[in-house]
Amino acid sequence: MPELEEQKTLESGYVTLEDLRRHGNIPPDEVLESRAVPIFDCIEEIPCTPCRDACPTGAVIMPTMNDKPRVNWEACTGCTLCAQACPGLAITIVNIPFGKRVLKDPTKALVSVPYEILPIPKKGEKVALYDRGHRYLGEGEVFSVIRSYKYGTVLVNVVVPKEIALEVKFVEVVRDE
Repeated sequence: MPELEEQKTLESGYVTLEDLRRHGNIPPDEVLESRAVPIFDCIEEIPCTPCRDACPTGAVIMPTMNDKPRVNWEACTGCTLCAQACPGLAITIVNIPFGKRVLKDPTKALVSVPYEILPIPKKGEKVALYDRGHRYLGEGEVFSVIRSYKYGTVLVNVVVPKEIALEVKFVEVVRDE
Protein backbone atom coordinates (compact mmCIF):
# COMPACT_ATOMS: atom_id res chain seq x y z
CA MET A 1 0.00 0.00 0.00
CA PRO A 2 2.82 2.55 0.61
CA GLU A 3 3.78 2.22 -3.07
CA LEU A 4 0.24 3.25 -4.04
CA GLU A 5 0.43 6.30 -1.76
CA GLU A 6 3.82 7.29 -3.24
CA GLN A 7 2.35 6.96 -6.75
CA LYS A 8 -0.54 9.26 -5.75
CA THR A 9 1.95 11.94 -4.66
CA LEU A 10 3.81 11.75 -7.95
CA GLU A 11 0.58 11.94 -9.93
CA SER A 12 -0.54 15.08 -8.07
CA GLY A 13 2.52 16.91 -9.40
CA TYR A 14 3.52 18.37 -6.04
CA VAL A 15 4.06 17.42 -2.43
CA THR A 16 1.00 17.98 -0.26
CA LEU A 17 0.85 18.70 3.45
CA GLU A 18 -0.68 15.24 3.90
CA ASP A 19 2.33 13.72 2.08
CA LEU A 20 4.68 15.54 4.46
CA ARG A 21 2.78 14.24 7.48
CA ARG A 22 2.77 10.69 6.12
CA HIS A 23 6.54 10.82 5.53
CA GLY A 24 7.28 12.22 9.01
CA ASN A 25 8.40 15.65 7.77
CA ILE A 26 6.11 17.57 10.13
CA PRO A 27 7.31 17.74 13.75
CA PRO A 28 5.13 16.83 16.72
CA ASP A 29 2.85 19.64 17.95
CA GLU A 30 4.92 20.23 21.11
CA VAL A 31 7.99 20.93 18.91
CA LEU A 32 6.01 23.13 16.48
CA GLU A 33 4.67 25.20 19.37
CA SER A 34 8.11 25.65 20.98
CA ARG A 35 10.48 26.94 18.28
CA ALA A 36 11.28 27.49 14.60
CA VAL A 37 11.57 24.25 12.62
CA PRO A 38 12.48 23.30 9.06
CA ILE A 39 9.85 21.71 6.86
CA PHE A 40 11.52 19.52 4.24
CA ASP A 41 9.56 18.91 1.05
CA CYS A 42 11.98 16.08 0.18
CA ILE A 43 10.09 12.79 0.02
CA GLU A 44 12.07 11.06 -2.72
CA GLU A 45 15.48 9.48 -2.53
CA ILE A 46 17.84 11.63 -4.59
CA PRO A 47 21.59 12.23 -4.22
CA CYS A 48 21.67 15.56 -2.38
CA THR A 49 23.26 16.48 0.96
CA PRO A 50 23.77 20.27 1.24
CA CYS A 51 21.17 20.52 4.03
CA ARG A 52 22.90 17.81 6.04
CA ASP A 53 26.32 19.29 5.42
CA ALA A 54 25.21 22.78 6.48
CA CYS A 55 23.56 21.72 9.74
CA PRO A 56 25.77 22.82 12.66
CA THR A 57 24.09 20.47 15.16
CA GLY A 58 23.83 17.31 13.06
CA ALA A 59 20.04 17.47 13.26
CA VAL A 60 19.61 16.60 9.57
CA ILE A 61 20.01 12.85 9.38
CA MET A 62 20.99 11.16 6.10
CA PRO A 63 23.12 8.03 6.50
CA THR A 64 23.80 8.04 2.73
CA MET A 65 23.56 10.77 0.14
CA ASN A 66 20.50 9.10 -1.43
CA ASP A 67 18.48 8.98 1.78
CA LYS A 68 15.56 11.30 2.40
CA PRO A 69 16.52 13.89 5.02
CA ARG A 70 15.09 13.29 8.48
CA VAL A 71 15.21 15.80 11.31
CA ASN A 72 16.21 15.02 14.87
CA TRP A 73 13.77 17.52 16.38
CA GLU A 74 15.61 17.51 19.70
CA ALA A 75 18.87 18.63 18.04
CA CYS A 76 17.36 21.16 15.61
CA THR A 77 17.68 24.82 16.62
CA GLY A 78 15.76 26.28 13.64
CA CYS A 79 18.86 28.21 12.53
CA THR A 80 17.77 28.28 8.81
CA LEU A 81 21.14 27.09 7.44
CA CYS A 82 19.57 23.99 5.88
CA ALA A 83 17.08 26.17 3.98
CA GLN A 84 19.85 28.52 2.87
CA ALA A 85 21.97 25.61 1.59
CA CYS A 86 19.19 23.72 -0.25
CA PRO A 87 19.71 24.05 -4.03
CA GLY A 88 16.16 22.85 -4.68
CA LEU A 89 14.48 25.51 -2.50
CA ALA A 90 12.72 22.58 -0.84
CA ILE A 91 12.92 23.75 2.78
CA THR A 92 10.82 26.37 4.55
CA ILE A 93 11.24 27.37 8.18
CA VAL A 94 8.04 27.62 10.21
CA ASN A 95 8.10 29.56 13.47
CA ILE A 96 4.72 29.19 15.18
CA PRO A 97 5.68 30.81 18.55
CA PHE A 98 7.04 33.92 16.79
CA GLY A 99 3.64 35.62 16.76
CA LYS A 100 3.09 35.16 20.47
CA ARG A 101 6.67 35.86 21.57
CA VAL A 102 7.78 38.65 19.23
CA LEU A 103 4.63 40.21 17.82
CA LYS A 104 2.51 39.64 20.94
CA ASP A 105 -0.15 38.24 18.60
CA PRO A 106 -0.77 34.49 19.05
CA THR A 107 -2.79 34.35 15.81
CA LYS A 108 0.35 35.02 13.71
CA ALA A 109 3.42 32.95 12.80
CA LEU A 110 6.60 33.54 10.79
CA VAL A 111 7.46 31.51 7.70
CA SER A 112 10.87 31.74 6.01
CA VAL A 113 10.45 31.05 2.30
CA PRO A 114 13.32 30.64 -0.21
CA TYR A 115 12.96 33.29 -2.89
CA GLU A 116 14.71 33.66 -6.26
CA ILE A 117 12.71 36.23 -8.21
CA LEU A 118 13.66 39.87 -8.70
CA PRO A 119 12.94 42.28 -7.25
CA ILE A 120 13.43 40.88 -3.77
CA PRO A 121 10.60 41.88 -1.41
CA LYS A 122 11.30 44.51 1.23
CA LYS A 123 10.32 44.69 4.87
CA GLY A 124 6.71 45.80 5.25
CA GLU A 125 5.62 44.81 1.74
CA LYS A 126 2.46 42.80 1.31
CA VAL A 127 2.84 39.42 -0.35
CA ALA A 128 0.36 36.92 -1.71
CA LEU A 129 0.73 33.52 -0.04
CA TYR A 130 0.52 30.24 -1.98
CA ASP A 131 0.63 26.59 -1.01
CA ARG A 132 2.64 23.79 -2.65
CA GLY A 133 0.00 23.42 -5.38
CA HIS A 134 0.10 27.18 -6.09
CA ARG A 135 -3.30 27.66 -4.47
CA TYR A 136 -3.80 31.20 -3.14
CA LEU A 137 -4.00 31.23 0.67
CA GLY A 138 -4.26 34.95 1.43
CA GLU A 139 -1.86 37.80 2.19
CA GLY A 140 1.08 38.18 4.53
CA GLU A 141 3.62 40.88 5.33
CA VAL A 142 7.38 40.72 4.90
CA PHE A 143 9.01 40.93 8.33
CA SER A 144 12.63 40.70 7.13
CA VAL A 145 14.87 39.28 4.43
CA ILE A 146 17.93 37.07 4.95
CA ARG A 147 20.53 37.09 2.17
CA SER A 148 22.92 34.18 2.41
CA TYR A 149 26.11 35.25 0.74
CA LYS A 150 27.66 31.82 1.36
CA TYR A 151 24.88 29.93 -0.46
CA GLY A 152 23.40 32.67 -2.66
CA THR A 153 19.93 32.11 -1.25
CA VAL A 154 17.40 34.69 -0.16
CA LEU A 155 14.93 33.77 2.59
CA VAL A 156 11.91 36.03 2.86
CA ASN A 157 10.49 36.00 6.39
CA VAL A 158 6.75 36.53 6.19
CA VAL A 159 4.19 37.07 8.95
CA VAL A 160 1.21 34.82 8.19
CA PRO A 161 -1.93 33.64 9.94
CA LYS A 162 -0.86 30.83 12.28
CA GLU A 163 -3.44 28.37 10.93
CA ILE A 164 -1.86 28.34 7.44
CA ALA A 165 1.82 28.52 8.44
CA LEU A 166 2.54 24.89 7.48
CA GLU A 167 0.87 25.35 4.11
CA VAL A 168 2.76 28.46 2.92
CA LYS A 169 5.41 27.55 0.36
CA PHE A 170 5.61 30.48 -2.08
CA VAL A 171 5.09 34.24 -1.94
CA GLU A 172 4.57 36.92 -4.56
CA VAL A 173 4.83 40.66 -4.00
CA VAL A 174 1.47 42.43 -4.22
CA ARG A 175 1.94 45.56 -6.32
CA ASP A 176 -0.55 48.39 -6.24
CA GLU A 177 -1.44 49.43 -9.75
